[in-house]
Amino acid sequence: MKEIEIKSHLKNKQAVISKLEKLGCVLSAPIRQIDTVYTKIIGRVDEFLKNNHFVRIREKSDGSNVLTVKINKSRTKTADELVKIEHETEIEDAKEMESILFMMGYSISNKVVKIRQTAKYKEYEICLDDVEELGSFIEIEKMAQNDFADEHIILDELNSFMASLEISKTDTINKGYDVMMVEKLFS
Repeated sequence: MKEIEIKSHLKNKQAVISKLEKLGCVLSAPIRQIDTVYTKIIGRVDEFLKNNHFVRIREKSDGSNVLTVKINKSRTKTADELVKIEHETEIEDAKEMESILFMMGYSISNKVVKIRQTAKYKEYEICLDDVEELGSFIEIEKMAQNDFADEHIILDELNSFMASLEISKTDTINKGYDVMMVEKLFS
């Protein structure tokens, strides 16, 4: 599946929540997530981005764990870090999975800790995130069923929806939390 998402700084979270509720969106209860990112190449952002894939174990406060592998597959220049081929599955034991990754030559690159609320609107998943050390964000994501989906059309859709929430295009972020955390670690 192809994950296509846009992300923006969230300056007025309550105003956005009100707009989403007017659209009929129901936000989930807040859940704490610890995302540990594993790579084979560790270092500054330019080195970090040399990895051809990224592995993540997400531990949630509800006790569930998810293993995700992402490969950057964008054909655009505007959101190249946020268009990815993604596969994920639930795992029972995050620590055992981490041991397996270490045996395969992966190292911990960084951790992202956040409080997330989610909602659905049409085919979109909406995430409101308060990320430790980085701030508040909104992500709007659509999963394309095949790797050849026209990401330009989907990105236009997502940007139109973001604009309908009165979130300025100038607040757009074209990188993942993992990249932002690496930037912060090495700044």
